[in-house]
Amino acid sequence: RFAVHPSGRLTLVSNPARVIWGHYSQITAQQRLLREAMAQPFDYVHLISGSDWPVRSPESIAEEIASHGARRPIFTDLWGELQTERMDDWWFERRKLRLPGMPRLNENIERAQIRASWIFSRWFRQAGLKRSRYAGQAWMKGSSWFSLPHDAAQRLLADYERLLRSGRLVCTQCADEHVAPSVFIRNFADRLEPARRYIDWSGQGWHPKLLRAEDEAAIRQSGAWFARKCDAGVDDFFLHLPT
Repeated sequence: RFAVHPSGRLTLVSNPARVIWGHYSQITAQQRLLREAMAQPFDYVHLISGSDWPVRSPESIAEEIASHGARRPIFTDLWGELQTERMDDWWFERRKLRLPGMPRLNENIERAQIRASWIFSRWFRQAGLKRSRYAGQAWMKGSSWFSLPHDAAQRLLADYERLLRSGRLVCTQCADEHVAPSVFIRNFADRLEPARRYIDWSGQGWHPKLLRAEDEAAIRQSGAWFARKCDAGVDDFFLHLPT
């Protein structure tokens, strides 16, 4: 049904990645999407999740991008050299070992995996060993969602493929929040702009607030291009937002 979309411009990736939260498989999925995108002409690529929704029209987004002229910004949110241990230490619990029908044993196995990660990482540091860093500098942290011009997307794809091929991302934690931000700040520092994403973290939890009709005014005033998280099964107000 999706493959025969009437626009003729919808492409499905034939070899999807089995994504696990916090696992480098998230970068594998992004890499396959970018590789598919690079096979076709484009000016900008926007990475969005399944709970994102465009809240500005394509014409309005293109007009704002064009206002930056030849600079061709990268639209992303970066937060600095934070939580670098996610990339520098070893994390063995990302691929959790599970035995069906044995929840208590599974909990103990997961605790053992976490403890093994701490012990091995401590030993690794005490031995004077270090995992490689991007461009020899500390890993950055930032949002997993971004909008990129063609040249930046090309560079990101090349680094994704190099890091995946080398095995550097194995036993890391939330690498998707560190690799792309590091690529952007280390290569394109003079072309960075805030991401045009509306996300409400007022709930102070692990996940952003699920947006509803009462958020419409704030979304419109923000100037965002995309909003998350949206769920038509809860409130479909966002279906009428692009203007």
